[in-house]
Amino acid sequence: MGQEKQDWKFSGEVRHRFEYNDKDFNSATNPSNYNFLRSRLGITLTPTAHVQAFFQLQDSRIMGEELNTLTDGSADQLDLHQAYFKVENLFAWPVDVQVGRMEVNLGPQRFVGAVNWHNIGRSFDGVLVNLQAKRITSRFFNLKQVEKVTPGDSGDVNVIGNYTDFRLSDRYVTQAFLIWQKAVPSNVLNRYTAGFYMRGKVGSFDHALEGAYQTGKLTPNGVDKVQDVNAYFFTVNGGFTFNDLPKKPWISIGVAYLSGDDDLTDGTYKAFDTMYSTNHKYYGSMDYFTNIPVHASQRGLVDSHVKFSLVPAARTKAMLAYHNFESAEKYVFSDNSTATDFGNELDLTLKHQYNSNFSLVAGLSYFTPDEIFKRTNGEDASTWFFLMSSVKF
Repeated sequence: MGQEKQDWKFSGEVRHRFEYNDKDFNSATNPSNYNFLRSRLGITLTPTAHVQAFFQLQDSRIMGEELNTLTDGSADQLDLHQAYFKVENLFAWPVDVQVGRMEVNLGPQRFVGAVNWHNIGRSFDGVLVNLQAKRITSRFFNLKQVEKVTPGDSGDVNVIGNYTDFRLSDRYVTQAFLIWQKAVPSNVLNRYTAGFYMRGKVGSFDHALEGAYQTGKLTPNGVDKVQDVNAYFFTVNGGFTFNDLPKKPWISIGVAYLSGDDDLTDGTYKAFDTMYSTNHKYYGSMDYFTNIPVHASQRGLVDSHVKFSLVPAARTKAMLAYHNFESAEKYVFSDNSTATDFGNELDLTLKHQYNSNFSLVAGLSYFTPDEIFKRTNGEDASTWFFLMSSVKF
């Protein structure tokens, strides 16, 4: 198994986030204040070279929810967030194998991500196999989303696929991927998502392009009929950094288009599903669109955005982002009138890395609803503020 290398090390994080929440679109109600606490403790064991095991416990809570800590000793918020082993260069081949419960971040996390912002975060049970070549890295995965332990595997859901990185140029990151969501029975969910991602930088200009297409069959919630899947997604972003100016300002514009369904009974399901995405990174900090297509009422989403950032001080970054959210298909109200406008969001974020172990992040957001949200959620603007601090070791 290679050279003996007895080794172990601890790692961990304690993260606190205060949130001021006035996101209900009703100015007559009072805002709420929450304090979230997430604590993680991990240990990495390396018994020999190329063999590693990792265990990570996590406690995730809203501070004060136990009511009386003298009487609650159930530790119901404690969980095994990660526990896996990894073998590198298996049989002296350029193959790494990882088995167990683990965080899985694929590509830019548009479709599979750990959602680190969330107070719990996502992990999968399954297997990862990495194949390494000079300019290509290919990651195969078989992840268990649901295990019912029933005859014939009825009720199970597996996520199977591949992400391949092509290092064709030092200026570009290029990826191709295929994700197969396989349920038992297959008429519940048998969907394929294929796509690509490309990010590059030429001088001060950065740009990114990503697209995906979904096909297969599924039975949508609330619909008794098996439908053919025909949905798509694309996003285009371009940014420029003013390196010659003080504070190095950066500006970016882009659009993300997720197809929607105008008729859930016609036999074709056209709403693009972001599956296991870290959507908090992309569709506004206030998280009105974290579960797509559900949060877009199956009508799809068009997110046109402008972002601006600068570095006002050492180890400090400020970013301002504006989002205009529209539906890809018309939303039809009960009176048969239609609309395509969800609303507009403005997010201000300030990040400061105090040192290698301690960081601070603050954010302030403002959302003005347009016709769809006004008639389904409320007419008043909403606000949200957070202050998050984290100590890692």
